[in-house]
Amino acid sequence: MRIKNLLILSSLIVLAACSDKEEPLEDLFLELDSSAESVDYGDTFTLTWSSNASQCYAGGRWVGEKEITGSEEIEIKRGGSSTFILDCRRNNQFINQAVAVEIVKETSDYFIFSPPADTPDFSIEYAEDEKVVFTGQARGDVNDDNVPDVVFGVQIRKILDNTLVKSHLLQMLGGPFPLITEVVTDECDAISTLIPKDLDQDSFTDVIGTSNDYERQNLSTSKICLFKGTATGLVLDNELVTNDTSLDLANANLRVAGLVDRNNNVALDIYLLTETNEYWIEVGATDGPKFEEFDYDNTALTDLTVNNISAFDFDADSNEDLVFSTYDSNGAGKFITVPKSGDGTNWAETLVYDNVPNTKVVQTIVYDQDTELDVFVMGDGTPSNGIDLNPTSTLKVYETGEVNILENEVDIAYTKQATTSLNNSVVQADFDTDFDGGDILLSFENYGDTTASFLVIEKQETTDEEDVTTYEYVAQDDEELGLANIPEGHAFTVFIDYNSDFDIDVIFAVEGEVNAETNLTPVNFFIQTNESN
Repeated sequence: MRIKNLLILSSLIVLAACSDKEEPLEDLFLELDSSAESVDYGDTFTLTWSSNASQCYAGGRWVGEKEITGSEEIEIKRGGSSTFILDCRRNNQFINQAVAVEIVKETSDYFIFSPPADTPDFSIEYAEDEKVVFTGQARGDVNDDNVPDVVFGVQIRKILDNTLVKSHLLQMLGGPFPLITEVVTDECDAISTLIPKDLDQDSFTDVIGTSNDYERQNLSTSKICLFKGTATGLVLDNELVTNDTSLDLANANLRVAGLVDRNNNVALDIYLLTETNEYWIEVGATDGPKFEEFDYDNTALTDLTVNNISAFDFDADSNEDLVFSTYDSNGAGKFITVPKSGDGTNWAETLVYDNVPNTKVVQTIVYDQDTELDVFVMGDGTPSNGIDLNPTSTLKVYETGEVNILENEVDIAYTKQATTSLNNSVVQADFDTDFDGGDILLSFENYGDTTASFLVIEKQETTDEEDVTTYEYVAQDDEELGLANIPEGHAFTVFIDYNSDFDIDVIFAVEGEVNAETNLTPVNFFIQTNESN
């Protein structure tokens, strides 16, 4: 009887157990919210989230594993829209949410520099009867470490007659410990123009240094210098490009040099124009880089000084032109355009445009976001020879796509226009990362009573109620922006994002006190990091 009762009791327990049902899991959910949709630069906001998942991971502008429920105070330095994503999971179920927060940065918020070091990163000196001339600049990766580098030229010349005393070719190799060093140039001291290009396709940026047309005509010097990129930086190597032509690198008779797409394959090649010949260095040629020589009819350039070359469709005929910026003996500016033809040029169809501004820079730029590249020009009131300083009076954009681009121009005004001199090294950099085609950065020269160091030209885009978009450039200098940690008085400025963090770092060149013993004045170079991002 006892055994029977136990069996009955066991059966009841089993039946009771079998009748219990598991509670169904609650549907997987996730809520992610921000305390603000938009905040000013430097302000914080709070992200709050809640989920019944087992694990959550952040993505977008935040990272790492997160608790399934929590909150976090966030400060973002990069301007524009920042997206925060939260991915959560439970077993084989997944869910995610995202929120976007707009970080509002004023122009000045993009230029927050660290204080200068107590001692300069590099120095040069000059005598009382000499002057300092900042010449060409080139940007690339000369030591192939995937970090931006900058190369820039500084000449010491006699005040009286512009005689060259010394050329300094300086390079700053980027990275966590940036360093300014001087490239050994021996007697190859042509650094008025610096052209960066990986000539031998070995991933190291090489640099071509040249004299300019004014030096050829007035100072009896005209050279071409080839500098090869290596793991330790640039080294002089005039054998880098095979030369089986009549071109003498030490006496080149060079008028101008620049980057031009010879074969319409979107790869920029090297174009050089002497008084009697054209030369090409085709980048990526199967047999390596070499000079190719061609005759041309130089009639259109007779009695002119060439100070710049660019390549774009000047006359809207769907064919790219070489555009030479020149001036005559009376100081009148002219554009000389030569159509490209096949893999060369057609000088028989050369056109001359008179009554144009004196320009020292002609450079393509994206202005109105259409399919045509536009043209940024800069010029002084009197012709620029690349050595003597004059007040800069012309800053404008010509919009291409018209039959005569000279009739379709946009002037860029700035406070110190026509009283200060701007250096001809133009840096196009989308410093505010709004993907509008790029802003412009320029350094002031040490001219007159200039105390500002650099000019920021920000492209601004406005769309009205009828969905019509207009563009304009707004120019402000560092003094107007009220920037901190800028050297007192004028400092020549070299721009480079040397640590690849999407903001613009600087090298400031500052004139020091005269050394009482040597009677020499130092120019001190300071690398200062942009901490805005």
